[in-house]
Amino acid sequence: MRLFIPISIQRFLWGVLVSAVCANLEAQQFASSQPFMAPSPHAAGLQQPNQGPSQAQLYLENQYANRQQNPIQLGVPLHQAESLGTVAGKQDLTRSLPPLYSQSRRESETLPNHIRQVNTSQPGFPPAFESYPESSEYPEFDTMTDPQGSYTDSIEQLCAESCWGWTVLPTDLLYKSYLAGPKESRLALAILHEKDIGWQMELEAGARVGILRYGSLNDDVLEGWQLDIEGAGPPRLNMEEEMDLDATDFRVGVPLTWRRGAYQAKFAYYHTSAHAGDEYIERNPGFQRINYVRDAFVLGGGYFPDPDLRLYAEIGYAFNTDGGAQPWELQFGVEFSPVEHSGFYGAPFWAINGYLREEVNWGGNVNMMVGWQWRGDRNNHLFRIGLQYLDGKTMQYAFFNNSEQFVGFGTWYDF
Repeated sequence: MRLFIPISIQRFLWGVLVSAVCANLEAQQFASSQPFMAPSPHAAGLQQPNQGPSQAQLYLENQYANRQQNPIQLGVPLHQAESLGTVAGKQDLTRSLPPLYSQSRRESETLPNHIRQVNTSQPGFPPAFESYPESSEYPEFDTMTDPQGSYTDSIEQLCAESCWGWTVLPTDLLYKSYLAGPKESRLALAILHEKDIGWQMELEAGARVGILRYGSLNDDVLEGWQLDIEGAGPPRLNMEEEMDLDATDFRVGVPLTWRRGAYQAKFAYYHTSAHAGDEYIERNPGFQRINYVRDAFVLGGGYFPDPDLRLYAEIGYAFNTDGGAQPWELQFGVEFSPVEHSGFYGAPFWAINGYLREEVNWGGNVNMMVGWQWRGDRNNHLFRIGLQYLDGKTMQYAFFNNSEQFVGFGTWYDF
């Protein structure tokens, strides 16, 4: 016998079943949305009247009660607690609370490693429960003090000797010109006496300056790579012949230099050409004018056994010559020049340079200087005065085969 249930009753039963399921789902959702609360010592006391709060719970309650004027009851959600006073107090409190009080059940399940278990056997409890001093306050922008020192001081402290970068138009040279080098580009004026031709004035209108450097950004540390340019026109005026122009050598060059600690090196190109003066040719009708030309590459190096003392040597090869010039040349020397800025009083210096040339059968000249120097306070520009002695082949290449012996007084300025 088949039991027959009317369609209306079936629909009613289905409706009751669906309503029951929906009510159950809403109850579960409501329960899961409630804030997750840590075990309360008060609730534990109701369930287990014979057991009081644990030592860890009492420690927490005392900590929060002492730090804030509003005691916190464990197990009570923060949004149901009493007023916490100022905003600063709220921030201070929430930063010190354990993660349990700011996490819902769903968030706490995804971050299980953020909850630390208190072990009451450890003296003083873990550092996570240490309290801040009562007077601690977070600094604000208007109360923060300005840092001491300047930006430049900070750069010098950070860079020291290891901070490198690009510098356009550096104020110093990594490979300085030889103090006693007779063909270096600088400003100079020397009044010299030669045993055969009398008093002569040797001038030099020139300079050597830096264009681009990649190296230390600390001005007190001369290290790196640097590209320089140089140029000079050193004329000789004959003081015995109403200051007639006897000769002029022109020089231009592009040195690439390097320095690291006590060592330095350079690779350079230079062009030099010599020209006899018209007045000299008129006074000496039998003189045969030459077109002396050198286009040469130079490789040199220097070493500082002491910051004030330099030893150096270089070799040059001319790939283009004319007027009797030959390819090879050697230059070497030693010089003493204090690097300290001695102000108005200055300091002594001395220098010796040897210059040998293939075109005069590896003869040449020796140039010696001694005197007093002043170094710039804000740069390393160098001004010198002193005595000069040169013996050997002439400094003017228009007469490159002539031998001369000069002694006199001079001034020199190096950028």
